[in-house]
Amino acid sequence: MPLRILGAIRKWLDNERHLGPIMIIPAMLVVIGLIAYPFGNALWLSMTDTQAGQEGTGNYVGFDNFVDLWEMKDFRTIIIPNTLRYTFGAVVLKLAFGMGLALLLNRPMPMKNVFRGVILLPWIVPTSLSVMAWRWMLDPDFSIINEMLINLEIIDKDILFLVKPKPALWSVMAVNIWRGTPFFAVTLLAALQVVPQEQLEAAQIDGANVVQRFMKVIVPTIMPVIVVTTMFSLVRTLGDVEIVWVLTGGGRDTHLLATYSYQLGFTATQLGRGAAASLFLFPGFLVLMFLQLRYLQNRDY
Repeated sequence: MPLRILGAIRKWLDNERHLGPIMIIPAMLVVIGLIAYPFGNALWLSMTDTQAGQEGTGNYVGFDNFVDLWEMKDFRTIIIPNTLRYTFGAVVLKLAFGMGLALLLNRPMPMKNVFRGVILLPWIVPTSLSVMAWRWMLDPDFSIINEMLINLEIIDKDILFLVKPKPALWSVMAVNIWRGTPFFAVTLLAALQVVPQEQLEAAQIDGANVVQRFMKVIVPTIMPVIVVTTMFSLVRTLGDVEIVWVLTGGGRDTHLLATYSYQLGFTATQLGRGAAASLFLFPGFLVLMFLQLRYLQNRDY
């Protein structure tokens, strides 16, 4: 009897229509447990007045948290603009620098594998550790960057990188670019390996210069990788807390939605309003992800 049951199970599993769903169940459980449930819980919290350690809270308030945030002047004029500048500015520059590094490392050069490993260091070093080093280098009293610039006679007085609002935001963005560029470089370098050399040689024979070969052959070929990598980086940069928190703590008008959400939820214990802040730009990014999927589905390979 047990052998007959085992035989029936084996025969049932031999059918790919049965085996396929079973094989993806572990991945589905991970996605549900680590992504879907936390997101659903955050969405629910954003529509309540939940406060940590406060009785009588947790009541449904609809979109009141979002309206209250929008009515705050600093939220409209500082936090949201900072988030948009930081996210899109950093991602565009990471893409540009990463593409440049990828093209450079794709050319024949001595010790190429060594350089490929070295450029990964900013990305693999723990964020808090590397940002602490940057905090020391940007310190208004002990900045080694200021010392170098003064010795080179580029500036004649110290730049207050983390003191004034604009330099502080640009400094935070620069650290994010430094840390995220290797991810773009390695991903795009892998994509460049599949660009057909025959097409590049044919374009060169037809008289196309370097820029034309890049725009007409390389970019169209690796565009799906560029789109996916850019979207992934947008999401990661939008949720970046560590760099801003370690460098400025959100002060000097460097608050982003992620750091402000953290401050509301964990410092001020306003979990509902903090969840609303973290989800404030979600509809816009949902539209971007939808457009990305449509582009990838409609692309002809």
